Amino acid sequence: MAHLPSIYNNRSLSRTFSKNLPKYFTFDEVKQILTENLREKNYKAYFLCLFLWNTGARISEALSVKVSDIDLLGKALQITTLKRQGHLRVIPLHNSFIGEIALWINQNELKRNSRVFAFTRQTGRNLVRSACSHAGINDERAHPHTFRHSFAINCLLQGVPITVLQEWLGHRDINKTLIYTKILAQDSRSFLENMKM
Repeated sequence: MAHLPSIYNNRSLSRTFSKNLPKYFTFDEVKQILTENLREKNYKAYFLCLFLWNTGARISEALSVKVSDIDLLGKALQITTLKRQGHLRVIPLHNSFIGEIALWINQNELKRNSRVFAFTRQTGRNLVRSACSHAGINDERAHPHTFRHSFAINCLLQGVPITVLQEWLGHRDINKTLIYTKILAQDSRSFLENMKM
């Protein structure tokens, strides 16, 4: 993974001024959540958090994904955007995530028409809350949707064009996607510090 600006790890300006902007996990916090220890103790929570982090899916969208929506060879996932009736979006899957998906499918003996997650939204929220608590994150960010915001911030920091991110997130209106650039603008001190003057 590319070097991330220091703001992504300390968020000093973001915490001070972004009361009305989406809350997100820093890259370090995601690593804190997705530990080998969690993987061993609560694989269901681990895999759900990993899925949300790698796809930017809403929890309701993640719970509607079937095995047939995943193309392991093509390294892509098809998601039905529930907020836009009939809209399908395709999200590329990172190599490191492909093996984990295959393991989950095999361990749970899922068939092609099986849902990837056979539990309710409330169970999903509880699993995420448990994973966050395990990592010492017990604030309002301990929620599945925080992974969606974190995915978006990470994509922008890695250079994903805003229009591509809009499609990956399933936003009809690009202004909903542009909200993430406001977070980066408030965390802009490190960009200035890295500039040659």
